[in-house]
Amino acid sequence: MRIVVGRSARFRAACLIVVGVFAVSCGGAAATASPIPSQPTPTPTTAATIVLPQASAILPPNSCVSLNGLPDRACTPGATNPDVTQATISITICVTGYAVQIRPAATYTNSLKIDHMRAYGYAADAPGDFEEDHLIALELGGDPRDPKNLWPERLTGGSGALQKDRVENWAHDEVCAGRMQLADAQQRIAANWVEFYNAMLAAIATPTPIAPALVSSTASTVQPTATASRTQAPSLSVLINASRYGLVSATTLAGASCNAQARLPSGNISKAAGLTPTAIALANGAVSWTYGTTTQTNPGTGTHTVTCTLGGITRNATAPFSVP
Repeated sequence: MRIVVGRSARFRAACLIVVGVFAVSCGGAAATASPIPSQPTPTPTTAATIVLPQASAILPPNSCVSLNGLPDRACTPGATNPDVTQATISITICVTGYAVQIRPAATYTNSLKIDHMRAYGYAADAPGDFEEDHLIALELGGDPRDPKNLWPERLTGGSGALQKDRVENWAHDEVCAGRMQLADAQQRIAANWVEFYNAMLAAIATPTPIAPALVSSTASTVQPTATASRTQAPSLSVLINASRYGLVSATTLAGASCNAQARLPSGNISKAAGLTPTAIALANGAVSWTYGTTTQTNPGTGTHTVTCTLGGITRNATAPFSVP
């Protein structure tokens, strides 16, 4: 019997020798091969610069003082909206609903209110007793988000948010009617809104003189019904023009005595501060209430009711509002 194991072993050994020689040959070829042409060094790319918005500076606790309903000018000097100028009022603040469109979200102002309450020494007070108010109102071209134009204003008291809302509405109407310059209104409300409010009351109490009518010799021929129609007083009505959780405003006849009520989604009547005072409609018929809100209120749809009385006649209007 022929033994093939040895042959197989010799065959394998020969193969190993061939492979070894081939490997050495390949290694030598690799060592003497021409170098790979160098590639141009890529130019390093510069990362795009991302400009992050700067966080508003947080005022130190108890660093601001409010006196007689006025903010601390060092902490809250006021800031204006560059998009609103005397030349642009017809397409900005004098357009119905403009202020609502640019008003910042409540999540922003509520957070800022907590910081500002600490700065003004109100940390122990209830946030619902304050409104994070724009010193220069949005309807007067105030900046909507600048912390220098926002401060925690009490809702109640002789010099509170309700009184300031009234002078803001009056000044807005004066500016849009061309009876007051925008810059003048901004400066006066930022410098001392209480004095501006008193000036408003004086202006309302002093009616604009009316030029006497020329009476001709044929005046006796004028029909009595025509004379009566010219002197007939307008009928009382109420129109709610802003309704959201925490605020309701309406328009009625000047001098009307008005009250507001907020029925919450639960069906209960809100007892929040700010809803109880009776408001007297301004010369332009404007009335408004700003009241405290709370996160404990059930979400859903509530209803505002504004009731006004003048000359023994009472009228009311209702409008829905949403609680998120």
